[in-house]
Amino acid sequence: MSLSPTQRLHILARLNSDELDAIASDWKLFAHPHQWPPELAANGRPWTTWLMIGGRGAGKTRAGAEWIRAQALGLSPLAAAPAGRIALVGETEHDVREVMIEGVSGLLAVHRRDERPVWLPSRKRLEWNNGAVAYAFSAEDPESLRGPQFSCAWSDELAKWRYADAAFDMLQFGLRLGAQPRQLITTTPRPTVLIKRLLQDETCVTTRADPRQRAASRADISEERDGALCRNSFGTAGA
Repeated sequence: MSLSPTQRLHILARLNSDELDAIASDWKLFAHPHQWPPELAANGRPWTTWLMIGGRGAGKTRAGAEWIRAQALGLSPLAAAPAGRIALVGETEHDVREVMIEGVSGLLAVHRRDERPVWLPSRKRLEWNNGAVAYAFSAEDPESLRGPQFSCAWSDELAKWRYADAAFDMLQFGLRLGAQPRQLITTTPRPTVLIKRLLQDETCVTTRADPRQRAASRADISEERDGALCRNSFGTAGA
């Protein structure tokens, strides 16, 4: 039997600080099915591209930020080892900064304080203490992706990119570091030629947000995490 958000909050209120920190940073406990990648592609092999499709409120940014956090820190089961070089590609430079990095569900927000990377806006890069680096790119400038190499990438709102084919293809040339380069694409559901091509790619796995889950996703995740993180301010239930 599943528990209501209120029941879960009562359970969280009885945990100590270390237990709360562990729960609050365990994304799998809060992720909906579409926010978690399948293990294998349709061909029975490990996937190279994860395409997440959903409308507004589907939690695409949060899922993308959590996946990159796992790659940078080498967190199992989403990553086998830390990724040294990461690409972050958004529709515009503004979108990369304001949504993917500095947004309320972005990369800086999903990290614990002791593991949070340093954002260097003048250099357009995030630096983690373990040496991992994420580079910010705008899809409006496909040529900026020529040359750099990466072990993983997160591309946001691919269906809205002005130069989608050019920017995406250039990114693929750079995904060649490590034993198994991978990429996550988070996007709204638009039937573009590139999206259709990815849906036919046997190395690509696709997850789709259920519109009925959006309200629950916003309310449950926010309430449960707030309860876990703010326990020390409000005390235990019934105290």
